[in-house]
Amino acid sequence: MKISIKRGAKEIGGSAIEISADNGQRIILDLGLPLDAEKNAPELLPQIDGLKNKTDDLLAVLISHAHQDHYGLGKYIDKSIPVYLSKEAATIMKVAAEHHLPEAFEFENCIHFYNGKKFMLGSFAITPYLFDHSAYGAYGFLIEADGKKVFYSGDFRAHGRKRKLFYKFLQNKPEDIDVLLLEGTCLGREHIQHFEYEEDLEDKFTDFWNNTKGLALVQSSAQNIDRIVTIYRAAKRNGRILVLSAYAGHILWATGNKKLPNFTWKDVKKLTDFPQRPHEINIEEISQNPQKYVLLLDYRISQKLKINNVINSDTSYVYSMWNGYKEKYQNWLAYLTDKNVPMTDIHTSGHADIHTLKRLVKSLNPKLILPMHTFHPQEFKNLFDNVFCADDGEVITL
Repeated sequence: MKISIKRGAKEIGGSAIEISADNGQRIILDLGLPLDAEKNAPELLPQIDGLKNKTDDLLAVLISHAHQDHYGLGKYIDKSIPVYLSKEAATIMKVAAEHHLPEAFEFENCIHFYNGKKFMLGSFAITPYLFDHSAYGAYGFLIEADGKKVFYSGDFRAHGRKRKLFYKFLQNKPEDIDVLLLEGTCLGREHIQHFEYEEDLEDKFTDFWNNTKGLALVQSSAQNIDRIVTIYRAAKRNGRILVLSAYAGHILWATGNKKLPNFTWKDVKKLTDFPQRPHEINIEEISQNPQKYVLLLDYRISQKLKINNVINSDTSYVYSMWNGYKEKYQNWLAYLTDKNVPMTDIHTSGHADIHTLKRLVKSLNPKLILPMHTFHPQEFKNLFDNVFCADDGEVITL
């Protein structure tokens, strides 16, 4: 078996790994858009034979989860290539495409896999494992071929609302791992051992809104379902109603998980220009009793608030996303500053902290660790003994 990290050995995002069996058959793990890409373009595809024009030896592409930095370049591949992804990831991609989000698309030749259910791809035996992550339906993969075992962690953590998945995995882990492809997003971040739990964030939201006299605004991704649950629970503790866009509500409903906030709940509303149903509400109604609501923002909603002059010093604002995205909100943040709006950041990482990385490595006890999805691969050597820092495109033969 051979492994080559085509992109992501020394950066966060843009993940793409090629794994080859001894008979020449190949699979690809993820095809992500680099975070620093100015635009999504076909020339960004990593140099992998068969992506643009399928070859017989390229069996499939496997997508770990529905974040652009793991699937965003998949729109340019030969449409006859089978793409394996979870039903949850496919659903999120479908909803995003239906709402015409930038860069959204659906794979045409997709096949769903399921947690713990092994399936065969030529010489490869693949077992997906559902993990806790800020993306709904994020998976790691056990890949077996030629008597070797490779485990790809994907993006994962153990401090979200689904952290039991991580501990369940440790109790039923695969044995005799030859290579662990391990994400290291957290490395280089002041060596934080433990990230905050979503429940810690819930307390912070609740405390902040206790001092908010008017409308409570939150900047967060509609696809970060764990965070929406956190926001909903904090809103409920404050006696407030959560107001969502049609897109956010559609994603929650499309998961099929009726335990998630949705528009059938009396304390969840859909923002629309012309309310016609009990669960619908418009900006004018919100402005009449702003202290009753928490509003999840997107660009269109922000513009509506500005046009209707709803925001004032009684409003509060929470930025609840990765700090790296903040630059694109600078004009909006300047507007809020001019309105004397109290602002704060309440966020926790979607990725594993150092403590969790150590627990996974100790449990799997791999013969070799290949760092990826990190700007600081050399820091793995300060944590573990059996680390090899590969270059993008370098081939490791097992």
